[in-house]
Amino acid sequence: MESFLEPAVMIIEAINQGLEHAALQLEIIPPPGKKGHLRWFSHATQSTMSADVESGGDEIKPGNPAFSKMLEQKLADFLARKSEYLDVWANSRGLTKEQLEKMQTQDEFDGDREKAPFNHHTPRNRKQLYLLLYMQHMLYTAGISVLQLCKFSDDIIAAGIMSKSGPIIPPLITLVKWFSAIFDTADATLPDDERPRTMKEQTLLFGIAGKVTRNIEHLPPRNAYERLGVCINRFQQFLRGPEFSFGFRSACATMSCAILAYLHQTQEIFTHYRLIWSVIISAIGANMSAGQSGLSDVLRILGSFAALIICYAVWYIPNGHVAGVIVIMWLASFFQMYFLIRWPKYIIGWLVILITEVLSIGYELQVKKIGKVNAESTGIYVFPPYYVAALRVACVLWGTCASIFFTYLPYPITARGLLRKDMAVVIQPLANYHAVVHSTIKVRLLGKEGDVSEKHSHGYRMARTRKAMFNKIMTLSVSINHNVYLQKYEPSLGGRFPVAIFKDIISQLTNLLDLISLLSYSTQVWEVSGVTKYCFAHSPENAMWLSDLSKLIEPINPIEEGITSILCQLSAAVSTGRALPPHMRTKTPYRLSERLRTLDPEILHLDHMLEPGYSAHAVMEIISSMVTYKIDRLVSTVEDLVGVISFNFGQGGEEGQGKTE
Repeated sequence: MESFLEPAVMIIEAINQGLEHAALQLEIIPPPGKKGHLRWFSHATQSTMSADVESGGDEIKPGNPAFSKMLEQKLADFLARKSEYLDVWANSRGLTKEQLEKMQTQDEFDGDREKAPFNHHTPRNRKQLYLLLYMQHMLYTAGISVLQLCKFSDDIIAAGIMSKSGPIIPPLITLVKWFSAIFDTADATLPDDERPRTMKEQTLLFGIAGKVTRNIEHLPPRNAYERLGVCINRFQQFLRGPEFSFGFRSACATMSCAILAYLHQTQEIFTHYRLIWSVIISAIGANMSAGQSGLSDVLRILGSFAALIICYAVWYIPNGHVAGVIVIMWLASFFQMYFLIRWPKYIIGWLVILITEVLSIGYELQVKKIGKVNAESTGIYVFPPYYVAALRVACVLWGTCASIFFTYLPYPITARGLLRKDMAVVIQPLANYHAVVHSTIKVRLLGKEGDVSEKHSHGYRMARTRKAMFNKIMTLSVSINHNVYLQKYEPSLGGRFPVAIFKDIISQLTNLLDLISLLSYSTQVWEVSGVTKYCFAHSPENAMWLSDLSKLIEPINPIEEGITSILCQLSAAVSTGRALPPHMRTKTPYRLSERLRTLDPEILHLDHMLEPGYSAHAVMEIISSMVTYKIDRLVSTVEDLVGVISFNFGQGGEEGQGKTE
């Protein structure tokens, strides 16, 4: 492995410098030598010491117009010497060239030592070989992506875009999409630039079980009357959404405090004692889930009592003198800003403290300025400072209690319920994402992807699909992690919430998303066109690679469809809480090496080392095996959560009670 360390460090340093070059060109970081320049890249420290990017003589540093060409040359050298690095590794392991070639034609994940043709270290050496191929391939493809970013930044500079200044106005189509998002009733909306433009594209992006599910209670409309009924149903579904339910709860909480202002007997009390504060608190204190409401309510209550103490200190330390009050008030606000910046997640509490201080102290300063008679002309009684601050705290407590009451009645909307719902929703797009990635790989191998920069090509539409699915999953993941944080602030009725199991499922879903994305990214070398077509050494031998691999695609379909089917079943199980069927496991990973050797014994020869398909095939085998392993772990974890259907009563396998022992 040491033979690979030096070239790996070299290419990583080049990648870091490429990121620094793009950041300098796009003015994300200030130029070297200017005040505020941050050294973002540890390996690029020496390149940022000079204020002039060309002052280093012949050395080309980030920010130099010729840097992209230098980075491209380094990547070409790394690719050309790839076989040399593997030869050094083979010599360090005591392997001859014939043994290395023989080892590459075997399955890298076969751990049966009895089949080892050389010695008992062969399985380990074979895994190390594929690991080296994996690392080389991913480093090179990462370098290609950074190179494309550097070229993009150079084009931006050459076009003079960075020298212009002015407001950035979104195009009209983006504004229309923003407006349409208001009426989007899907589980989770897409980013604005990823909404399907046509029904055909929507079907491609989401399939049958995607964004718009089938209405099993109604057949498709056949006439104008039925189409009108569909529109009415959509409007009713819009009114039936959780937003309107939340709005009704908030209105009830607000009116429970504001009702005093509409009754003749209590109108003057509402005005004299500033009870409008409780109405405001009940309105802004309403939250969708009980967990979020619990956290914000605790912060408001604690913040109100802290503000009460601070108000007393601010007013009575200078004994009510205006100049002293202003100075102490500024000093208190100055120190409070530290806590606001240091712990921003508790911003609700810090804002309650600041607002209470400003209202209470500011009102007393106003009375001193305009006099008591003018202050009471609006119908508000003038109270001493200690009474005003305490009244403010009482109003906050009243409004908070009203908000809490209508959060839990008639029934609470818990963060735990939202967590389970979001987790079930995110597994479904992950299944679609897995399917579209494998479809992309098939299209690439068959050479039908076309020019990915052409909007009507298969490659462009599939790239758009992958990006839309990935963005949707990432958006849902943020909501899931937030609900995991909020659920600990909810009171538990009954047994404990299985937070450890949910966290384990989230971790495994994240790993699966990373692996599937990596699978799509690593097979970009099979693109015959697109932005990276000039970065890979395509040759007639590579066409042979793609031709042989394409013959193996159809037998992979059952495995790929099986994984998609398992993910869909897991989504339904998490959503409904129903037990899973027994023996739901993935099939044995598809052995590409063994199949390739059957088609062509020379296909894995060392002479093909520089072909892009050579390393990509190793990466694909490794990632596919890891995906299969992660799916099995995910199934096992979900089985622990929802149980397995079993009628072996004597073995503890009742439905929904857990896995059979």
